[in-house]
Amino acid sequence: MCEAGTNYVPIAEAALLLETTEMRVLMMLKKKELEGKLEDEAWYVDRSSLKLCEKPKASDIVKPGGCGGGCGGGSANGCGGH
Repeated sequence: MCEAGTNYVPIAEAALLLETTEMRVLMMLKKKELEGKLEDEAWYVDRSSLKLCEKPKASDIVKPGGCGGGCGGGSANGCGGH
């Protein structure tokens, strides 16, 4: 888990800094890969945890041999004919 500090950024800014999506940042918060807080119905991410955590890789999101769309992959084109 990353260490918390006191400087928080909105989730949209955190996503830009990590070169990923806001949804992925939310997933990282849920998994305790990032430190954050919910304030006035909006998430904020501890800037120091962004510096300590690695950027997510495609392999974190897409399973090998699949397209990440839940189709199970496995066909010659890797996505079951999608």
